[in-house]
Amino acid sequence: MIQLYNEFISAKRACLVLNGEVKDYEKLKDIILSKEYGTIIAIDGGANHLYKMGIKVDYIVGDLDSIEEKVFEKFKNESVEYYKYPCRKDETDSELGIILAIEKGNVCIDIYAALGGRIDHELSNIGLLYYILKKGVYPRIISETEDIYILENDEITIEGKKGDIISIIPFKGDANGVTLRDLEYPLEEFDLEYSTPRGISNVMLDDVCHINVRDGCLLIVKQK
Repeated sequence: MIQLYNEFISAKRACLVLNGEVKDYEKLKDIILSKEYGTIIAIDGGANHLYKMGIKVDYIVGDLDSIEEKVFEKFKNESVEYYKYPCRKDETDSELGIILAIEKGNVCIDIYAALGGRIDHELSNIGLLYYILKKGVYPRIISETEDIYILENDEITIEGKKGDIISIIPFKGDANGVTLRDLEYPLEEFDLEYSTPRGISNVMLDDVCHINVRDGCLLIVKQK
């Protein structure tokens, strides 16, 4: 069973900031700082976001074609370690950042600025959740307004607030034996067919809810 994400030891949680959309820098800054990450990694242009939020960076990863020169020079002068890769490569910058985070011993990876902008980037970033999960690490995508989790043949307790919207979306195929508790529309061992929107827009009845999938994979989206 996946424990509450906030129970993971801070030193073993990594924050990856990508070059996607940020709507509210102050709000996102508060979210990131509240989680006391042990490792903060800027993925190329994600360094621009961290610079604007005034957050200390541990590593910069990527081909560095999106980072502003003044930002790179500032972090370089602060002795931030950076890994520069060629533009033509098999892995994306985000994949390389994930590999680094895992090499540093992190068991949970939270990804920020992964949504908005180009739809191909957005879909690929959501797909990275499964890429991370396959490596035995627990991932989330976090924005100012929503959190995205992934669950495969497992159960999870989601923290939030009463009234938060929870959507469950079959991923990779049908999700069989889905059980939902502490939600307005509960389910018990229900089979969700891939590509159908049956699990959209449920409502939390308390500050936690419980989700189980016996056989399959789910994306879980919490609107805050």
